[in-house]
Amino acid sequence: MSKFLPPESFAATGAYDLLPFNFTRLEGDSYLATNMVGESLIVDRSTLDDLVNKRLAPSHPSYTDARAKHLIAEKGDKASAELLALKTRTRYQRLQNFTNLHMFVTTLRCDHSCQYCQVSRQSEDKGAFDMTLEMADKSLDMVFRSPSKAVKIEFQGGEPLLNFDLIRYIVSKAKVRAAAEGRDLEIVIATTLSLATTEILEYCRDNHILLSVSLDGPSDLHNKNRPRPGKDSYQRFVANLQAAREIVGYDRVSEPPRLSRRPVGLSQAGTRSA
Repeated sequence: MSKFLPPESFAATGAYDLLPFNFTRLEGDSYLATNMVGESLIVDRSTLDDLVNKRLAPSHPSYTDARAKHLIAEKGDKASAELLALKTRTRYQRLQNFTNLHMFVTTLRCDHSCQYCQVSRQSEDKGAFDMTLEMADKSLDMVFRSPSKAVKIEFQGGEPLLNFDLIRYIVSKAKVRAAAEGRDLEIVIATTLSLATTEILEYCRDNHILLSVSLDGPSDLHNKNRPRPGKDSYQRFVANLQAAREIVGYDRVSEPPRLSRRPVGLSQAGTRSA
């Protein structure tokens, strides 16, 4: 037997119930009716009156639209309400993990001066542009107000490794709070890798920190787009990428494209905002 309902099951009888919807006046005699999931129908005032007072006839052009947009349901039609409930659950499913990604800009300082950088970059010696311990504590309070069981903290900059002591502080505090509250904690550092030392990489390994990195392309393109003192941005990246894979783990470092022709931020291991 077919799992689909026969056509007669969808026949209009004119006896219907209202499903939850709102309406607002547009221009002139037009009104916009919208349901819980954003489906909408534009009708005139007379049609809206008939719709709300359950006088809308099946022969009216808006009757079929009102059923299709889940503004009304025929008597005995449970499928319409169930379908609306399914659409509502799907629409608001994201709230289960609401605000689970939190970005910490630990510093605006950077050793690069990338021509396309969207950040108000500061030189390496301007410590006044670093996040303070007080800012970090207040930011962590906001992170753990989130109702999400899974929490991700991503460190960005500038070059976040220029303020690595603060990263250590935040990671330590976050791990304690996550354990106490039964949260799943993930930590990502978005970095150029140019300042990644063995000590930093071992810390990332020991604390299960993901590294999000990016490569603009061949050495000439990468060094042009990402100039730094010494003009060795590409060389540093390649060397430290190899070290990061060996120490932190190959699958814990996002893999850059080999021959990209434009700036790219990849995130196989973590989230990268470009």
